Amino acid sequence: MLVSSLAVFAHHRLGLFREFIYLAQMADIINLDIEKPAAVSTAKDFASANKEHFDKTASHHEDKRWLELARRAARAITERYKFDEDSTTVMDFACNTGLLARELAPHTKSIVGVDISQGAVDVFNERVLNQGIPPEEMRAVCIELKGVEGELDGQKFDVITCSVSYHHFEDINSITKMLSFFLKPGGTLFVVDISPSEKEGHNEDSHQHHHHHDHHHDGHSHGSSSDALFPEHVQHVVPHKHGLSREMIQAAFDGAALTSFTFEIISTVMLHGKEGQLFVATGTKSPA
Repeated sequence: MLVSSLAVFAHHRLGLFREFIYLAQMADIINLDIEKPAAVSTAKDFASANKEHFDKTASHHEDKRWLELARRAARAITERYKFDEDSTTVMDFACNTGLLARELAPHTKSIVGVDISQGAVDVFNERVLNQGIPPEEMRAVCIELKGVEGELDGQKFDVITCSVSYHHFEDINSITKMLSFFLKPGGTLFVVDISPSEKEGHNEDSHQHHHHHDHHHDGHSHGSSSDALFPEHVQHVVPHKHGLSREMIQAAFDGAALTSFTFEIISTVMLHGKEGQLFVATGTKSPA
């Protein structure tokens, strides 16, 4: 069980979220306008560009909009899974600096964050250390997982979460299969991300699910940059510039042999005047 100080910290942080949350237009809409980067990445592939981007942006400063997003994601996850603080083990994949992990930690026996950004992992672990939480209960590691035996010391997890990161992954099918490898039999994968709103009149074609991946933006999302959900200045780290449809996520889960698929809209977000929908998707690994 995690130390009680973490529960007190999380409760206090939740109060701050509610008091200072920055919302746009309506109470349920989070404005996620993204600042332009100081310098454009010269990386040749999305993984390298993302690593470079998040190494540069990792910070102890916490944007209240992303804090609120983490709170909503955690609430959606805890409402859909019966966590046991004495037994539930969790991997938070693409954990960044640990916003979601800190929300989930009071509900778990242990949580391991995984990210390819050393800068983000360092901030994650510094915050855990400052709270006096032992690493066997909460820690992050910098690794690009392949889904092979021996990684993470052979550990498997009851729950794997991935929040607002799937749109950064060039091949969500391969990523989902890899994450399924780290689930215990009967374990559950949670993906929280952004799908296009019907109001925007754009939906990615379902045939993208199975296309061969190259390193060009147009190979991942049809349509011009002007009608994309994610603005042009971040598209070097976002292959799915129009967001992710239910069909795309379900195809990835089906390809990973995850069952009992669900996909639910939990909130609305605004990105530079474009409306998107925050969703939570779940799938379960078959029991042994």
